[in-house]
Amino acid sequence: MSQKKILVIGMLDSIHLARWLEQFTEEDISFILFPSKRFRRPHLKLQALLSKEFTAKFSLALAPEIIRFSGYFDFLANEIFKRFTPADSRTRKLSKVLSNNQFNYVHGIEIQGAGYLLSEQDPKNLESNKVILTNWGSDIYYFMSIEDHLIKIKNALRIADYYSAECVRDYSLAREYGFKGIDLPCIPNAGGFELQKQTEGSIPPSARSQILIKGYGGKFGRADIPVSVIPTIFQSHPKYTYFIYSVTPDTMALIQGLPKEVRQRIRVSEVGNGLSQIEMMHEFRKSRIYIGCSISDGISTSFLEAVVNGSYPIQSGTSCANEWVQKGAHATIVNLNPEELLAAIEQALVDDQLVDNAAKQNLILAERELSSEVIKKQALTFYTA
Repeated sequence: MSQKKILVIGMLDSIHLARWLEQFTEEDISFILFPSKRFRRPHLKLQALLSKEFTAKFSLALAPEIIRFSGYFDFLANEIFKRFTPADSRTRKLSKVLSNNQFNYVHGIEIQGAGYLLSEQDPKNLESNKVILTNWGSDIYYFMSIEDHLIKIKNALRIADYYSAECVRDYSLAREYGFKGIDLPCIPNAGGFELQKQTEGSIPPSARSQILIKGYGGKFGRADIPVSVIPTIFQSHPKYTYFIYSVTPDTMALIQGLPKEVRQRIRVSEVGNGLSQIEMMHEFRKSRIYIGCSISDGISTSFLEAVVNGSYPIQSGTSCANEWVQKGAHATIVNLNPEELLAAIEQALVDDQLVDNAAKQNLILAERELSSEVIKKQALTFYTA
């Protein structure tokens, strides 16, 4: 049997894309990667896939300068020189790749980038390829309320033969907005977890003294809510420290405005200079609770990372974390309300049995639903239909 050839269109600087592809290193598949959006450099995990030897083959659809110059070629071409470059240059490049090659599958990962690019293609370039469209986070759930985006979302869904998402919620939305193909498994977009590594050296949550907070602000994040309640928590529970990660500039300004004695208990990792996945897993294993608040989200990968690492998850109901609570996850789902969030944090800080029992039950769920072996088995079905 000849090697399968798959064009993957996605954000080359995304760890989630790299982790998705890592699942297929031992498969007889040739992956050709096309950047869906501007980027400075491919993610380090993706660079490893491109440079090392595996059964699977990973290569770039565009010129190798993207790797040789650490992606700055693409960044410069699209940022500094964009005034001299037609706006549809990426669309035309994709058209050339599609017209000059035959693929078993064309997989668009993330709708606002890859999905929109595919919807702009001449149908003739896609008619001989099976098209997979993968929904990330709030690709439909948030953007369906914006008229211009909804038109593009519908166009992307109409050309897809297969659709995948990490929320049951999004399969219904895809059907509502024109998808008529085959549903693929509902699994985390970034693959599963090596659970043995997550539990090695872990201490019970009740013995941990760190609170972990996702620091996104901007368009989707509401880190302003947990940051606003830190002084109140500090007054009642002064022993706790805080690690706030993926901090955006607006969140940083709020942190800097906190009282000095509170700031001294906070460590920060900014969004442009994030920790590695291994380092982040270590932070989860040190944390009694994890807090994530957003205007809109999918599962929230951080929610799952809290589940597998024994950190008690407190997540806003704007995600689909409630679907995992229905599966058996122990967590608290809150509205975007400071008083409600504060009450949930207070309960998780005073109730040792709550957080320790949650960690035990969440590990059972993780072994059943989130291990690398379980997720990989389902992921392999994407390219066998």
